[in-house]
Formats: sequence, structure tokens, C-alpha cells
Amino acid sequence: MQGPPGRVPARVSETRRITIAALTAGAIVAAAVAAWQLRIVLALLFLGLTIAAGMRPTVEALVRRRIPLPLAILAHFTVALALVAAAVVLVVPAAIDQIEASIGGIPPEPGNLARAARRANGVEAAALRTVIDELHKVPTGGHLVRVGLDATRRGLAILGGTVFTFAVSAYWVTERRRALDLILTAVPTAKRSSVRATWDACETRLGAYCRRVLLMLIVVSVVLSGSYWLLGVPYSLLLGPFSGAVELVPVIGPIVAGGAAILAALTVSVRLALETAAVFAGFRLLQDYVINPRLIGGRVGVPPLVVIAVAAAAGLLLGPAAVVVATPLAAVGVTVFEVVVRGRDPRTF
Repeated sequence: MQGPPGRVPARVSETRRITIAALTAGAIVAAAVAAWQLRIVLALLFLGLTIAAGMRPTVEALVRRRIPLPLAILAHFTVALALVAAAVVLVVPAAIDQIEASIGGIPPEPGNLARAARRANGVEAAALRTVIDELHKVPTGGHLVRVGLDATRRGLAILGGTVFTFAVSAYWVTERRRALDLILTAVPTAKRSSVRATWDACETRLGAYCRRVLLMLIVVSVVLSGSYWLLGVPYSLLLGPFSGAVELVPVIGPIVAGGAAILAALTVSVRLALETAAVFAGFRLLQDYVINPRLIGGRVGVPPLVVIAVAAAAGLLLGPAAVVVATPLAAVGVTVFEVVVRGRDPRTF
């Protein structure tokens, strides 16, 4: 018996709903699988957007001063490369001298290192013995060719990833408005204004994080290297930049940096280790309560527990290198949560 004309039978309607639900679930699974396969590309894409958010305010400031947009972007990349080159030129030779001095100015061969390990004690002796073990594992002959090829492939992959990240940054700075307009065409008209404001709030937090990382890397490297050098801590010119680099690792990074400096000082004396711990703790207090608020002018606004959870998830799913995007990912997640769940106006961020 058929139903009234113009109405879809209940059985057909139910079948249609089941089909649509199945297709939707399949599309979600397919998208998840594709995202997993492309996780490294997506991580680099997100990193590029973070860098773009960090440099966009200064790029726009240069453009307002009648500097062409391509030159403004190129100036930022040039400064970044110059900072890296300066670090290599100034730090690496001095750091090599410190390492050679710590083993008596002798070449790093297993026999010479073994004699240095016998003369040393405690943490330094353990470190030298570790170096000896690694040197004994160095391959020879045909193995070196394979190792060289593998290192070349890794180097090319790193270079390609770096070029891709900076290309994404440059593209987003130049084409942000048009790209965002294109993305928003997939959003209902009534919600476009809110989605755009939420996107702007996310970029504001990403930009604050990016600038914070750059400034903190420079400040931490210079201040701690100088402080450790004045105290007489071994490897001071390595420990400073190392402490700045691990600022990228949320929460855990500063703990690792302080622990490395204290262990290095412990190879000299317990007193130097205590002095190093006091200097590091004092600098952390100065950084948290004076440098960050005044030099950076604001916080990313993400609870530390959320950052730790996101860092752990990123490390497990994407690998240790992805931990550096944990804080910006957490910043975006918290912003979206506050807008969607808590109903906060994104224009108030």
C-alpha cells in the first residue's frame, strides 16, 4: 500500500538517512587517514602559518612606510638567516675551543679520550666514556657510503621542509586576505563575521607566541652564556644557546636547560653547581615576571597543563620534532574552545 502522493515512504526516508550517515562517517575516516599520512606536511604548514602570524605586523608596518611588500618579507628572512649565521660564526669556534680545553687540547680519538676519562671523575668522566663508546660504533668502509647517503637524504629533506615552511609564510603574508575570503566561502554567510574574528584571534595568539620565541631565544642565549662564562661553568657558550633553543619545548625545556647547566658545573665543584642553580633560578624569575610582560607585552594565554597534554600528544603522534608546535596548537585549540563552547566574543581577545 503506497502513502499519500508527494510524500517519501518512511522506509525510503530511513534508508536515505542511514546512507547519508554512512557516507559522512566514511568521509570523516578518509579525511583522518589522509591527515595522518600527510601529518608532517600539515605540521610544516601550521608552522609556516605561525611564522607568518609572527612577522605580519612588522611587514605591514614596513609597507605603511612605502617599502614594497616582497622586500619587507625578504628583509625578515634575511635577518633570520643573518642571526643563524652570526650564531654559527661566533659560537661554534669558541665552543670547539672549550671542548678541546676540557679534554686537555688533544684530538678526539678513542685512545686520547680514554686517557682524559681516566683523569676525569664524576659526570665528566661518564660523558667522555659515552663519547668513546659512540666513536667505537662509527662505521667504516662501505658503511660510510650508506651513512653519507642517508645523511644527504636527511639534509635534503630538512632543506626542503625549511623552504616549504618559509614559502608558506611568504604566501600567507602576501595573499592572506584573498585566501581567507576563499576559505570563508565554505562557511554560512551568517557566521562568516564570527569565523573571521575567531581566525584573527588565533593569529594574534600565534603571532605573540612566534615573537616570544624569537626574543626569548636571543635573550636567554646571551644572558645565560654570559652568566655561565663569568661563573666559570664549562661549555658556557654551548649551554646558553641550548637553553634558548629548548624554550621551544614547553614547560619541560627550561627544566632540561637548567639541569644541563647544573650538571656541567658539577664537574668542577658542588659550590659552582649551587651557584649555577641560583643564577638560573634567578634568571627564570626575572624572565617570568619582568622580561616576558615588559619585553613581549602579553602572554599566549594557554594553561600550562593544556600545553603539556598537547605536547605529549604531538610527540607521540607526530614525533619529537612536532613538540615545537605544541604551544601554538594549544593556543588555537583554547581560542576555538572559548569562542564555540564558552560563547566568548572573539573580538575581545
